[in-house]
Parts: sequence; C-alpha cells; structure tokens
Amino acid sequence: MTDPVPAAIPGSRAAWPATPQAFADTTLCPRCFATLRSSRCHSCGIELAVPLAAELIAASNTLVDAERHRRELIERMWNEQLTAQTIAQVQPAADIQQTPPQRTPINMPDAASAAAATVTAPPFPAAAPSASALRPPEAPDTRPRRSGVQVFLLVTGIVLLSVFALFFVTVAYLFATVEVRVVVTALAGFAVFGVAWLLKHRRLPATAEGVGVTGAVILIGVLEFIRGAELFGSASIAPAVFSGVGLLALAALLEVLHRLSRLRFARLGGLLLAPAGIALIVVGALHPVDSGLAWWAGLVAAGASGLLLPQISERSSESALARSIVFAAMAAALVPAALLLPDAPGSSAVSYSVSALAWGAYVIRLRSEHGGRGWSRTASVLLGLSASLAPAVAILREAPTEWNLWAPGAAAGVIAIAFFVVGARTSTNQLASFTFAGARIPALVVAVALLAPGIGLAPVHVLGSVIPRHLLWQASLGDAVGIAPNLGAWAAVLAPTVAAVLGAVAIRLVRMPAAATATVAGLAGLALLAAASHGGSVLLALLAYTFVAATGLSVLLATRGRRVPAVRVVAAIVLSVATFAVVVLAHASSALWLPGILTATALIVASRFAVTPGTRAGSVVRALLTALAVAIGFAEATLLVPWISGWRVFLASSSFPGPTDFTALPGAAAALLLCLVPLVLRSRVAHAPRGALDLRATAIVALPAGAVSSLVLFAAGATSTIDHVARIAIALGLTVAAVTWQSRGSVANTVERVVLAGLAPLWLAAALSAVADAVVSSATLLGEIAAPAAAILSAALGAALFARTASGIRGGARTVWECAIALIVIVSIARCLISPGEHTWLILLLLAVTPLIVAFNDGNPFTSQSPRRFVGTLSCILASAALWQFLAFRGVTDIEPYTLPVAGLLLCLATTIAVFRPPTSAVASGRSTLFAAALGIALAPSALASITEGPTRGVAVLSIAAALTAAALVAPRVIRGILVRDSALYSGTGVLIAVGLARTMRDAVLPADGAPFPELWVLPAAIALIVTSIVWTRRRAMPFRVAQLGIPLAIALVGLSTIVCLVTFPETSASARLVVVSTAFVGAAVGAAVHRRVPLDRVSYYTALCLLVIVGITGLVTGAADPFELATAPVALALIASGLATLSRDAAARTWPHLGPGLAVLLIPSLLADFGSTDLWRVIALGGLSVAVVVVAIALRWQAPLIVSGSVLLIHALAQSWPWIQGLYSAVPWWIWLGIGGVVLIAVAARYEHRVRNLKTFVGTISSLR
Repeated sequence: MTDPVPAAIPGSRAAWPATPQAFADTTLCPRCFATLRSSRCHSCGIELAVPLAAELIAASNTLVDAERHRRELIERMWNEQLTAQTIAQVQPAADIQQTPPQRTPINMPDAASAAAATVTAPPFPAAAPSASALRPPEAPDTRPRRSGVQVFLLVTGIVLLSVFALFFVTVAYLFATVEVRVVVTALAGFAVFGVAWLLKHRRLPATAEGVGVTGAVILIGVLEFIRGAELFGSASIAPAVFSGVGLLALAALLEVLHRLSRLRFARLGGLLLAPAGIALIVVGALHPVDSGLAWWAGLVAAGASGLLLPQISERSSESALARSIVFAAMAAALVPAALLLPDAPGSSAVSYSVSALAWGAYVIRLRSEHGGRGWSRTASVLLGLSASLAPAVAILREAPTEWNLWAPGAAAGVIAIAFFVVGARTSTNQLASFTFAGARIPALVVAVALLAPGIGLAPVHVLGSVIPRHLLWQASLGDAVGIAPNLGAWAAVLAPTVAAVLGAVAIRLVRMPAAATATVAGLAGLALLAAASHGGSVLLALLAYTFVAATGLSVLLATRGRRVPAVRVVAAIVLSVATFAVVVLAHASSALWLPGILTATALIVASRFAVTPGTRAGSVVRALLTALAVAIGFAEATLLVPWISGWRVFLASSSFPGPTDFTALPGAAAALLLCLVPLVLRSRVAHAPRGALDLRATAIVALPAGAVSSLVLFAAGATSTIDHVARIAIALGLTVAAVTWQSRGSVANTVERVVLAGLAPLWLAAALSAVADAVVSSATLLGEIAAPAAAILSAALGAALFARTASGIRGGARTVWECAIALIVIVSIARCLISPGEHTWLILLLLAVTPLIVAFNDGNPFTSQSPRRFVGTLSCILASAALWQFLAFRGVTDIEPYTLPVAGLLLCLATTIAVFRPPTSAVASGRSTLFAAALGIALAPSALASITEGPTRGVAVLSIAAALTAAALVAPRVIRGILVRDSALYSGTGVLIAVGLARTMRDAVLPADGAPFPELWVLPAAIALIVTSIVWTRRRAMPFRVAQLGIPLAIALVGLSTIVCLVTFPETSASARLVVVSTAFVGAAVGAAVHRRVPLDRVSYYTALCLLVIVGITGLVTGAADPFELATAPVALALIASGLATLSRDAAARTWPHLGPGLAVLLIPSLLADFGSTDLWRVIALGGLSVAVVVVAIALRWQAPLIVSGSVLLIHALAQSWPWIQGLYSAVPWWIWLGIGGVVLIAVAARYEHRVRNLKTFVGTISSLR
C-alpha cells in the first residue's frame, strides 16, 4: 500500500512513508516515495543508478526489520499485562470495565522518531491488540465447590480399595481349587450383569447392552467348562442334556434380568438359548435310541416351542428372531426326517407328516399375529414340502430302482394335484385358500424333480432307438433295434405317462394356463415316442414309429384351422421325430428301405394338407415341406442304383460302386427339375402363387444336389463310357438350366437365378473339360485350353444374356456370373504358374481375350464410364505374361524384349484413350498413369541392368534419360489429358539419379572394374537437375518444388558421391577431390546467400552448408583433410560470406549470429592445435589472421569479430608464451609470487571504484559495437 502521489518535500529533507514496508519497495523512490519509471525519479529528480543505491537498499531493509521487531515486543508486553490482570483478579469485573489498562496513544511517536529532530514525519501507528485481549475477564464462579481435601481422600480410598480387591481376587484365583475358580468366574458373570443394570440405570443403554452380552458369554463358558472338567457331578449326566438344562436355566435368568432392567440383550438371549436348550435335552434323551430320530425330534421340539410363546402383538426384532429360530429348526428337521429309524417301514412318512402338522399349526397361529403374513406364507410353503416328501421319501426308501424312477414323483404329484384341487374348491375360505396356494408350489417342484429322471430317460431311449446299430441294409427284420440302455426301460414310458395323466386331471379339474396344456401335450407325445422305441425288432419299431407319426398327422389334420398351438406344435414335433425314426430304421434292412422311404415321403407330403391355407406362413411351411420331401428324394436317389443292382455292404464279394452310380441319377434329376421350373412358372406364377413357392422350393433343393453331383463327377474322373457320358450330360444339362433361368423373365428376380449365374460358367468349364477328357486319353493341348475356352464362351454368353442397364437382383446375377468367370481365369493362371509348359503362353493369350469381352460388354471401354472398362487392363497383363513366358521358355535373356513391348502397349493404350476421349486441358489420372508406367517400364529395367553390366549400357541409358529430360523441358505440360512433361521429367531425372548413384557405388566398391573417378557418373544427373531448376524458374512452370529442389538435389548427389569416394579411395587424389568439392559447395552457399531466390534460395544454402560439414567430417575421419583446415576453412568461409552478405543488406543486423559462428569455426580449431604439437605456419597464420580480424573489427566497429579474434589472439599468445612463463615462475621462489599477488590486490583495492567505472565504460563501449 504505497502512496503514488509524492509527499511534500520540505526543503532538501527526505519524506516519511505512510507504512514502513515502503522503505523496502524498489518500485518507489527512496526520497519522495513516488512511483519510479526509470533510474531517475520524475518527481524529485534523484539519480539511483549510483553505487550508493545498494547501501541505501540494505539500510532500508534493516529499518523495516527493526520496526517489525519493535511491534512484536509491544504486542508481547500488552498480552503479558492482560494475562497477569486476569489471573490475579485484583479488581472485580466492573472496575476493570471502568478503568481499562493504559495503552500507548495512537499518534505518539516512538523514541527513534523523537530523537531524529531533523526528520519531519508522522509516527507509525501502534499495533491494535487482539479481540481476545480486549475482552473483559469472566466473573468468578459462585457455585458451591467440593473441598480439595475431601476429593483427595475419596480418590485415595477408592484407589486403595481397588488395589486390595484386585490383589485379593488374583491370589484367590491362583491358589484356590478349580471349583472355587468356577464359582468366582460365575460370580464375576453375575457381577457383570449387575454392572449392566447399573449402567442402564445411569442412562447408558448402549454400554449396558455390551457389558451384559459379555456377562452372558462368561456364564455360557462357565457351563461348558463345568461339563468339560466334569465338576460338581456333571459326569453322570449326558453332555447334551447338561448343556440343554444349563441353557434353559440361563435363558430363564436372562428373562428375569430383562423384566428387572428392560435390557434388550437379555430378551434376545433368552429367545435364542431356550430353543437350543430344548433341542439339546431332546437330542440327549433320544440319542441312545437312534441318532436320526434324536436330531429330528430335537429340532421339531425346538421349533414347536415357539407355539408356547405368547402371541406377538407388534413387529420387533425380538419377534423376528423368535420366528427365525423356530423356522430354522423346523426346516432343518426335514433333513434327518428322511434318515431316522431305517429298519422301521413308514417312519419317514410319519416324521414328515408330523412336520407337516407342525407347519400347519404355525400357519394357523401366524395368520392371527401382527406382521406374520410373510411368515405364514413361508410356513405354507414348508407345509407343502413336508406333505409331498412324506410318501415320496417312503417309496424311495422301500421300492426298487425301476419304481423309484417314477413312483415317488407320481405320489408327490398326487399330493400337488390334491393341493390344487382343494385350494380351488375352498376359494371362499381365505385361510385355506392362502395355505394351499403356498403349499402346492413346493409339492409341484418335488413331483417334477422326482419325475425328471424317468422323463429324462425317455428321450435317451428314443435317441438310442434311432442310432444305427447296423450298417446300411445289413439287418434282418427280426434284429434288435438301436442301442437303447436297459436301465429304466418302462420307467421312460411310465414317467411321462403319469406326468401327462396328472396334468390332464389338473387341467380338467382346475383352470390352468396355456403353458400347462402345452406341457401335458408334450409329455403325452414323449410317452408315445418312448413306447414306440421299445418295439424290439427293426420291423416292429418301424411300424410303431409309423403309427406314432400317423397319430401326430391325424391330430394335425383334426385341429386344422383351430387355434390350439399347444397341441399342434407338439403334434408336429412328434410327427417329425417319428418320421425321422422311420427314415433311419428303413436304412437298416434292404427289404424295408424302399417302403420305409416311400412311407416317410408320403407322411411329409400328407402333412402339407395339415397346414392352414390362405396365409403367408402356411404357404412358407408348405414350401418347406415340399423342399424336405424333394431333399429326401434326392438323398435316397443316390442309393437307388446300388439297391437295384443288388449291392450290399455286408457282401464281401461285391465291389464298391463307382461315383457315377451314386450321383448320376440325382444329378440328372436336378438338371431336369432346374430346366422345368422356369418353364412351368411361366404360365402358373400369376394364377397359383402357392404352387410357385413349391416349385421354387423344389429348385432350391435341386440346385445344391446338382452342384454336389457335378462336383463329385468332375473330381472322380471317368473310367468308362458311361462315366464320360454322365459327366458331359449332367454338366451340360445344368449349364442349360442355368442359362434358362437367366433368360426367363418369370424367375428374373429370384435368388436362385443369382446362384445359378455363379455356377453356370463353372459347369460349362466342367463340361468342356469332360469333353476334352473323353476325346483324348492324356493331357494334351486340347485339355489345357478347355478352361480358357470356357471362360471365353461364358463371357460371350454373359454379354448376350445380361442387359447393360441391369440393376438389383438382375445386376447381381451379372456380377456373380462375371465373378465365376474370374474364378476360372484365376485357377487357369494358378495352374500356369504351378506347372508351366510349352503351350502356357497360348493359354495366357487365350485368357487375355476374356477380360476384353467383359470390358466391351458395356460399350467401348475407351469412352464408357462403366467400372468394367478397367477389366481390360487384365488383358494387357495376361498378354504381357504370355509374351514373357514365350521368351523365357525359349531362353531369351536380354531385358529389352521383355520391357519394350509392354511399354509400347501401355503407350498405345494411353494414346488410344486420349484419342477417343474428348480433348481436355485438365490432367486425366488414368491415361497419365499409363503414360508414366510406360516410361517407367521402358527405362527402369534397363537402368537396373546397366548397374551390373559394362559402362556401355550405362552410358546409353544415361543418354536416353538425358534426352528424355531435355525433351521434357520443351514439351507442354498436358497433351489431351496426359501429363507429359512431369512424367517425362521425373522418369528421366529419376533414371539419371539412380544410374549415376548406383554406378558410382559400384565403381567405388569395385575399383578394378570401374573408372578412377566414379563420381563422374553423377555429373549428368547434377547438370540435369541444375538446368531443370533454372529452366523451371525462368518459365515459371509448375510444380514449384521442381525449381526449388533441383540445385539442392544436385548438391546432395555430388556430396554423397564424394563421401563414398573419400571412404573408398582415401589415398587417391583425396585432398584434391576434397578441395574441388568444397570449393564448389562454398560457391553454391555464397551464391545462395547473395541471390536468396529460387533456384538459389535458403534450401540450397543449408544443403550446401550441411554437405560441407559432412564432407569435412568424412575428410577428417579418412585423413583426406591434411591439414585439417581443408575441412574447417570451407565451412567457415561459407558462414562468413553469408554473414557478410546479410550485414550488407540489413543495417540492423548484429554480427554475433552472422559472423560469430564462421569466425569460431575458422579460428578455434587452429587455436586448439596450440595445445599440442603444431606447425610453424599455422602459428604464424593464426596470429596474423587474428590480428587482421581485430584491426578490421575495430575499424568497422564489429563486436563479434573483435571479441572472438581478440580472445583467440590472447589465448594464442598465452599458449605460445607459456614455456617462457613457466620457466620464469620456476626461477623465482613461490613466496615472492605471493607478495606480488598481494601488492596487486592492494593496488586494485585502492582504485576499486575507479576501476569499476573503467570496466563499465569498457563494457558499454563493447556493447555499443554492432
């Protein structure tokens, strides 16, 4: 908080600030305390940039610290005074308020201010005391107090008594008998109860509850210790009985304590210990008879004890605990109830019945208690569980295994049904209805759980009956069927039957949900299937399953048009499983095969009439059934010819039939159906939509059948005339069917048409391959060209079948057709790559025709906008591959016959596209890419070959590339959309750079085969880059990067080649090579620094400078830079020259960034040589050059050259004079030098201020230099 307005200055005296902190504020004037803007105050005019300013700041800080210490002392004095007055209480509070303590006036100056008579300034304000110090002392407490002597005596007495009691109890406990210890511990427990009562009386309920629980735990421990140590004659009593009696006594004691003190832990402990005591007493009493009976009776007694408690009138934690204990005991009694008295029949039924009666009593009682509705529902559930387990467990204990799989569940089911019926009949009685509603659910669960094993065996038996036990047609009519297990044979039938009957009774008597009807129907159907699986022989089982299938079909026909989904779904499942079983069993015997298959097919066809007509779902289901019947027909048709021919698997003398016997008939049938479907749909599609779906379903099934048949025939080959005829006829038939689907409008929008479009070219290829295989006996040219011919025919056929503007499914069919053709082409190409031969070039050339046909399908590919026009590129690739294979197979090794025709082909394509397309000045990417690819293919392989061969090819390639680059400089940029200039320029310069660098590397690594100056190979590239950059700049051509990067690339090429030559030729003209290249780079750097425009701009400058550094380092490493100034001087000259150019252009430029680095690189390396062995010429040159630079710097007032060269000159002189200085120092004793040093220091100290001013003047002079 400073005052920005300067205070009034009386004469020449200094002002006094408003606050002491202003003395240490360096932003204020120390004389007038105005805000400073510079080293001179604008208000009073005092100059602060003098040596005394530092002393003034130190004095100001001392003054501020002294004033702060003064205020702290005053504060301490005031606080000590107030504290002393409060403790002594010399005066009452009224006197203190009337006569406050004396304080120093606010405006009284301190002693320092009074002593300084010459300083006119207001005094500092005294620090205000704190609020607590100003608050008056509290009035003395007038309440009666205890005497100190009394309190002392009381405390002392209690302590002594406590010590006496502690020692007494300890000694008694340690030296007394076990009985006395037990008594003492029990008394301690009772004492704890007394403490709990006292704490409760003192209104500390939480502490009282905790202490009381501790006492109860102590007493329980005493009881267990008495029985464990067999004290007081407890050894004659059963442990359980003793514990039970003790717990009952403790529960009674806790109840008494609760009535006296109202402690909640006592009530909770009594409720917890009383049932436990009763249970232990009963267990101990009955354990000698039977352990299961003892535990069941004890738990039941503990649970039933809750009936003796008074009714609960309000909801509390005590009531919840009591109910939880009795419910847990009663529920736990259900476990030993199943195990008691194993030799007594019906004992488990009696025990569960007793438990059920107890649960019933609890249901009746809990309905009348407050908050017992939920507990009553739980009791009802356990009532149903006990009642259902009574007969079920009794049967499980006495009946054999076969009965246990269904009889216990049936008994429990009867109980559950009884609960359902009685609950429905007593719906007017709320208690009965509520009770039976809760009891029927666990009874039903028990019934389901016990019937589940038998019901689970039913599908196992059904599945085992349909698992083939015999091979195809090996069984006789009387052989056993399947591999069904023997366990639970009739239980698998009786369990679902009983469940279905009980469910039907429940549905008949009680209104049940629809899910129950579906479950009962499913169980009935499972029972029928399980009964059919026990037919015994193959014939009987087949007849039984046929009967079951007919039953399911009859149900479907009877319920047609009715909304009974539960029954119809189950009937459909039963029909399906039974029909499947008939099909499987029919294959076991040859005598049953054809009748069984016909029966199954008839059942499937007849099931179509059970579907409700007139709906979309019904039509789909009918079509699916038709497809299933046709699929079975195709599958079984594969066995018809072997069956007619008498082939059997078990006949060892018969040979296995050929693939034609299995696949010829289904393949021919599939081809016939596929041909007929589109013809039939032509007249019926509008009049019979249901029939249309059936026909489409037939075609969908026939399609994979035909595909699999043709694939098997094609893969198996042919060994006879029948095989050849079958292969050709089926493949051609399928091809004709596919073509028919593509040409008929009635099936144009079907998915089958798309699939057939993808298979037609493959079938045609298979047919032609089969024809070639039938005509010739070995693989000849005819067999090799079958696939290319098929591809050509398929492409031509596709062009005739598909319209150009097709879309949707029709367009998809065309795409799939062409993809299949592409697959044929790919497979043919792969075959050519795997096993090339003499005629491979012809195959590739034929394959090249197919993409042309596809490309011309949408018109002229050079004018069309269709994506298929790019497919023609594959023709060029295949034609080129054919040419290369032809040349390679005949031993042609020159590269040009391989590359130049391809380049000419690409050039012709680019020219053709440019001619056919409208003229444009914009760049067309397609034709420009072709033109660039043509140049690359024509030059790149020859360039690569010229690297490893003699110099003649290299010179020729460089000449062609140079001519191409020169032509690019005069050619227009775009000719009819072809980017001519850029492509030619990049190709030419790229070849020049690649060949030049590669040849340089090769001749440098292999000098015996190369020229003595390998870097000459990069000169054409460097010249081309420089000329291109200059021409590009003058013509203002685009892209601009060509002009900007031309010279930097040339410098980089020359530098890289020089580095390689310096490394590989360290002794051959290394210094001359280094000097020439460094001179050229220095010239480029100087030219770029002076010109500063493209093509010589900052990029060229930094490139030349970097290459100078890298080349110099390489020269130093290889020893070519001898002396090392050959490496450092060029870099320094480049930096100095660029710096001089900058200084001449910019008058505000400083010399440090522009001349400092160059001078450092020029002088410092030579200076470092002074510290070792150096040459005389370097010493003289360094000294003379440093002097010259110092003179020039002084003349031109340059700072950096003066400091750098002066420092170098001083260090250089010191280094050269160091031997004489060292000798002089050794000639004089060391203490003399100490005296000399002292004199020097005294002299400097005597004129210290003057020397400081001289030093500042010198520094200012140096700083003023540029």
